[in-house]
Amino acid sequence: MWRSRIFWRLFCAYSLLVTFALALLGWVLIGRIENHTLDEVRHGLELKTVFVREVAAGQNASQLQETVTRLGADTDARITLIASDGTVLADSRETPENMENHKTRIEVQEAEASGIGASTRFSGTVHEPMMYVARRIDSGTVRYVRVALPLNAVAAEIGWSRRVVWTTIGVTTLFTLIVSAIIARRLTSPLVELAHAARSIARGNYGQRVRISSSDEVGALASSFNEMSEACAAHIAQMDQDRQQLRAVFRGMVEGVLVIDADQTVQFLNDAAGQFLAIIPDNAVGRKLWLLARHRQLGEAVDRILESDAPHHCELEWSSTEPKVYLIHGTRLPGEPLRGAVLVFHDITPLRKLERIRQDFVANVSHELKTPLAAIGATVETLLDGALQDPEHNIHFLERIRENADRLHRLVQDLLTLGRIESGQELMELQPIALGEAVEACMTRQRDRAKAKELRLEQAPAAAPVIALADEEAVAEILDNLLDNAIKYTPPGGRITLRWRAESGEAVLEVADTGVGIPEKDLARIFERFYRVDKARSRELGGTGLGLSIVKHMVQALNGTIAAHSEVGQGSVFTVRLPLWRIFHNSHGGEVIHAHLNT
Repeated sequence: MWRSRIFWRLFCAYSLLVTFALALLGWVLIGRIENHTLDEVRHGLELKTVFVREVAAGQNASQLQETVTRLGADTDARITLIASDGTVLADSRETPENMENHKTRIEVQEAEASGIGASTRFSGTVHEPMMYVARRIDSGTVRYVRVALPLNAVAAEIGWSRRVVWTTIGVTTLFTLIVSAIIARRLTSPLVELAHAARSIARGNYGQRVRISSSDEVGALASSFNEMSEACAAHIAQMDQDRQQLRAVFRGMVEGVLVIDADQTVQFLNDAAGQFLAIIPDNAVGRKLWLLARHRQLGEAVDRILESDAPHHCELEWSSTEPKVYLIHGTRLPGEPLRGAVLVFHDITPLRKLERIRQDFVANVSHELKTPLAAIGATVETLLDGALQDPEHNIHFLERIRENADRLHRLVQDLLTLGRIESGQELMELQPIALGEAVEACMTRQRDRAKAKELRLEQAPAAAPVIALADEEAVAEILDNLLDNAIKYTPPGGRITLRWRAESGEAVLEVADTGVGIPEKDLARIFERFYRVDKARSRELGGTGLGLSIVKHMVQALNGTIAAHSEVGQGSVFTVRLPLWRIFHNSHGGEVIHAHLNT
């Protein structure tokens, strides 16, 4: 209410009008009272001059002072008798001889001119404000009779009148302001309530109602507003329900849906389309599509869709943090003039990725099979051409055939193992596995290879035995592949360290080497099938390119994770985390004092 502009306008208008009227009335009334009081005093003085003139008539000069003194005491007025030349003949309060000539007094001059004169001024003789009235006498020694009355009492009475008038006006004004405020509030309160309800509806709070406090036009307006609000609330509720249903349908769609008008302004965008195009749907509506997604292929597709009545289909390569491929189906909206178009996006990235993986797999397998087969074929041809009869070389060629046959066998076995793991056919028998024993067994199997290459195999065991929940053969396969990989890529004189420990409810196994290391750009892809950092070196060392991929899938089958950290020239560290079965803490040679199960 206190912030209502119309309230303050009405209140200020009423207040200014009433205040001005009362102030004008007070000013006129006080002026009238003052004038009336002074006129009454002057009229009284005029009568007294007549009285003094009659009493003083016929008396000689020696009797005038005594008569004036007595009359002044009886009338509480100052009486002065003045000769025609201005000489004071008698005065009721001062000795005439001590008084100056009064010929120039205003009241005397007016009396000379018109028979009676009056003036108000401060008296230097009696030292107070006085009102003087002089009357001319046309015969005798006394020419002028002047009667004066002090104005202190008159001023006090006028001041009292002023206080009474202004106090009354002030109280009346205050009362009027209060009444004005009440009236303005009664007039503006329904309007303010209507405005507040309208703003609330504008903010989305439909169904607002206002009180009907009168039956006049304002009350009729409030009643109409309530009816309008209820109707709007019903319509909005139905529209919102329909919109929610439509939004739920579009939100549940895997496909992205984009609707634009003829000017390529976005009219609708579902969540899937927003994710595809990296656009926030709530911020996209009402903005130009080419401002939200600056993409040449998308722009060309939209232009073609808007130009033709026939549906348009195309593929769109979208560059983002992860490249995507979308299939777009677009068609114009019906109606003339052109209303816009609707575009439906299908994410075919997984299909293209599977197709690329299939192509890469076929190419890699073909290449991996072709190399040893070509070597076997060439060696067999050499033997058939006569080398079989050469005792110095036939054994060497036969060893070459066996090496490549073993390489083919390992490749086929790795492919079969990887296929079984990915299809879920590789059954894992989860049981408690002591990592220390598994590491010792792996080092025993690989020690001769490491020794032949002049590598040091070291262990960094945990303070207490660590038991993992895993499959024994899978753990052995994981360790063999990681240690084999470390031996292949660690130059002579290097060191390979196997560490294991319990950490945060997990069994952690690390294989660290001082080998050639892996560039940072290749770390993210080393677990892909047939991916090699140095293809020539890997084939030279007899690798199939499937070892790390098998390790990753086996670790995942055991509900674990694997990560790699490496620096070129500094070596690599492969970290495997498996579910922990239990942790042993031995104290003072005692037995197990704590066990923890990780389900």
